[in-house]
Amino acid sequence: MLVSIIIPAFNRESTIAASVESALAQDHPKIEVIVVDDGSTDGTIGELERFGDRIVVIRQPNAGPSAARNRGVANAKGEIVAFLDSDDLWLPGKVSRQVALMERASSRLVCCVCNAEVKGAGGYSIGNTFDYAGIRPDFIEGVWTNPQEVLSTRFLLFNQVVAIRREAFDLVGGFNEKLRLLEDYELSLRLSTSGDWGLIRDPLVVKYNDTNGIGVECMTDYRRHLVVKHEVISEVLRVGHGLDRASLRNLERELVDIGVLLKAADLKAGEKALPRMTGRAMEFFARGRKALRRRGPSWPRFAGHAI
Repeated sequence: MLVSIIIPAFNRESTIAASVESALAQDHPKIEVIVVDDGSTDGTIGELERFGDRIVVIRQPNAGPSAARNRGVANAKGEIVAFLDSDDLWLPGKVSRQVALMERASSRLVCCVCNAEVKGAGGYSIGNTFDYAGIRPDFIEGVWTNPQEVLSTRFLLFNQVVAIRREAFDLVGGFNEKLRLLEDYELSLRLSTSGDWGLIRDPLVVKYNDTNGIGVECMTDYRRHLVVKHEVISEVLRVGHGLDRASLRNLERELVDIGVLLKAADLKAGEKALPRMTGRAMEFFARGRKALRRRGPSWPRFAGHAI
């Protein structure tokens, strides 16, 4: 089964070679590596030239990561597509283990996600993405049966950890090219309505949070992150995308909390003491309400089984 590895890149001269090497080092026997240079103005292309015909390089004017990934998929030949950001790494066996799991489950699984180790400044490990999302399977490899419910309440790193059946990717329409942030979250919600997912508990990806990029910049800008998340969830609720009623209700609650947090952030940024105190109280209330929901019986817990 051919796997097409898509790497979007914009001004990644210092990191792109290591990312490509980690893709080429995968032991799955049938891969193609497609790098889409999204209008880089540094030495990214020069770094890519050294790989010769081991990779396919596509150049385009800057259009954002969603458009770059979709361009890569449009030129891909694989039955499975997988995405790697140009400042992150895959560990050996990532692709082969995901393909093997999807083959064991036949066509039942639309995609497969693995865990990722997150590294901060200085290369120190600061956790893993499954723990961040509260996803704690009691098996190493298996089937995730309720991705829609879980993803409607929390974010799971998606782009770097997923392998998707090309048919399923095309069916949901690929990445939303209007989005340059949280585009992976939006796609994961749409894909969650298509069926069960494969899951590998082991971290097979290294995600770096100390590099420059729009995603990392957004995470460090608290208000900007809230604004983008509000916009994405609002659009998902407007369209629906086939999400069930329980998941839509979860997203509606999240939207209310984000609205309160945005108002609180604006009040806290003011110069007067009383509005700042009001903002802190609003933030405390919103966070406390969500913490109570997480402890309640209606909060979606991970569901799945080993195969």
